[in-house]
Amino acid sequence: MLWLVLLVMSLNLVFLFFLLRRRLIRKRFFAQKDAARERYRDPVDAFVLGQIGLEQAAAALGDARSPAEREVVSEMLFAVSNPENTERISELLFLLGFVEEWAKVAFGRKAARELVGAFLDREGKTPELHWPRLLRPIYRMRLTAVSRALAVNNLGRLSAKHAHHCLSAALADPSSQVRRVAIEGMGRNRNPPAIPLLVEELRKAVEESNDLSLRTLKAALIRYRLEDLELFLPHLASSCRRCRFFVIDSIRQICDRAAANARLTKNDFSPTLYRAVLEQCQFDEFEDVRARSAYVAKYFRDPSAIEMLRHLMQDQNEFVRMHTLRACADRFYADLVPDVVARLTDQRWLVREAAVQALQAMGTKGTDAMFRFFTDCTDKFAADQVCDEFQRRGVVPQLLAAMAGGGDEGLLAENVARKMASMGKTSLLLSNLSSNDSFAVQIALIDTLAVNPSSEFVSLLNVLSQQDSGQISSKARQVLGRIQSDSNVRFGSGSVRDTGGKENVSGA
Repeated sequence: MLWLVLLVMSLNLVFLFFLLRRRLIRKRFFAQKDAARERYRDPVDAFVLGQIGLEQAAAALGDARSPAEREVVSEMLFAVSNPENTERISELLFLLGFVEEWAKVAFGRKAARELVGAFLDREGKTPELHWPRLLRPIYRMRLTAVSRALAVNNLGRLSAKHAHHCLSAALADPSSQVRRVAIEGMGRNRNPPAIPLLVEELRKAVEESNDLSLRTLKAALIRYRLEDLELFLPHLASSCRRCRFFVIDSIRQICDRAAANARLTKNDFSPTLYRAVLEQCQFDEFEDVRARSAYVAKYFRDPSAIEMLRHLMQDQNEFVRMHTLRACADRFYADLVPDVVARLTDQRWLVREAAVQALQAMGTKGTDAMFRFFTDCTDKFAADQVCDEFQRRGVVPQLLAAMAGGGDEGLLAENVARKMASMGKTSLLLSNLSSNDSFAVQIALIDTLAVNPSSEFVSLLNVLSQQDSGQISSKARQVLGRIQSDSNVRFGSGSVRDTGGKENVSGA
């Protein structure tokens, strides 16, 4: 038994020894990094400001030999890198031997020499790398892939023309972690020649079910800018329909991001892309492509875009109709109001909901059309849904403002409120009656709700009538007396009782 105790204690001591050793090594490593950061700060700043040239900077930074010192130098250079100086920083990293070192770690000695040759050749093509088939399971292991992934990440931060060769070569790596780093680097650099490679990886992920995430590929594609969209066009004709969907959806997201900063029109797009969306995507056999193309077409803001949206609103697929209605939720597309109103009686609930939201976004013209549809509607389900959207989307305050304003709009708003009351949709109307500060709104609500009074309305009138003397309390008592005399309200045992428990309206 004693030998077992000694064995356990020995193992604990060995473990403790390695733990302390690791901590001491890490402490010394970071101390070296801090010292190197202080030593190399001035040369790096002088190089960035253009005060010293490449040769002088290489001489000043060339004495970095230890792993900690070299890591600090690369980190400091990447930290001050920007589109204006990335070429000079890449050349300095070449002179210091970083690029060759990273290439050897990522691809091996032979492939590293080929890559360096491609860097020196202005029109050099990326060499094709071949990983031994028998060793691929080992290369896929996380233990062996981490160092390659870190090296590829560093190579991807070089200037675009140099990084492209490295990242393209890394797409052939057996490890999905290394390939993911390469794809993220392509998206970060936004180098136009990388788009076909990204779309090809997307096709493999869709058709061949490789180990790369579609989300990673999509995130890289959507980092491109509006001026790069023409490079996506060849892939809108891909034989893979899901590939076409991801491409048009990436274009949509790029447009959304650009539209957040400036108003887009068809002049912001190339004529080729403009025609491709109107003539090709609109009639694509895959419904998801047609649906996403509506979001791109809405930024054209011209008669052709209006006709395309009108056509897609009548598509046989419900999701195409729904997305088209969401896309045209803009004041510019007020000419589509009659077409959107026609979708309020669509057989699909989601389409009707999108139609209500679109009409509300189209301004006064859309709201008036929605109110008229609601007052004239004989379809119970459509009326219920429109009324629910009134309350959910904040249309009731607009309704009350129109009632207070009077005129034709006020009359239309009163008709809407009466129909809401007849359908029992009075919760927000009653809430506004008790809390609204506008005398005109309160009077209009009392007159409207009195046409078809409910028990909740009568209870609220009782409360208002007991307030201090004023026009509202006087109006409440007047309407309450008329309701009691007409005996139009019944609930419970046939009577309406006030808050004090006294009977206000007797049963018939």
